[in-house]
Amino acid sequence: MKLFVTVLVEGEYMPKILKKLSENNFHGSVMPTLSIKKALLTNNVEPVPMFGGISKVVEYDHSPRPMVFVVVKHDEEVKTLARLINEATGGIKDKGFMYSLPIDFLEGIE
Repeated sequence: MKLFVTVLVEGEYMPKILKKLSENNFHGSVMPTLSIKKALLTNNVEPVPMFGGISKVVEYDHSPRPMVFVVVKHDEEVKTLARLINEATGGIKDKGFMYSLPIDFLEGIE
């Protein structure tokens, strides 16, 4: 069993990804996330000194990075998911990244 994760730099590809996953009977969760850099630039706590001046110089988009989580039973499904993500994005390079992790315990879903 594996946890397949896709992290996108921006959300423009999410509709295509979700459609591809749904059409191929994959189900999972989507979470908005922030990079550490964006979190540091937007927090109200005194920034770490080396990042202190960045917020005054850098303009950036506050939109979250979507993360897609899918649990699969069979290792070969990871390759299928990677193919579907690449098809939906025209290739993941420069648009995000994806990875899988082994799951040694899961309770509550089949």
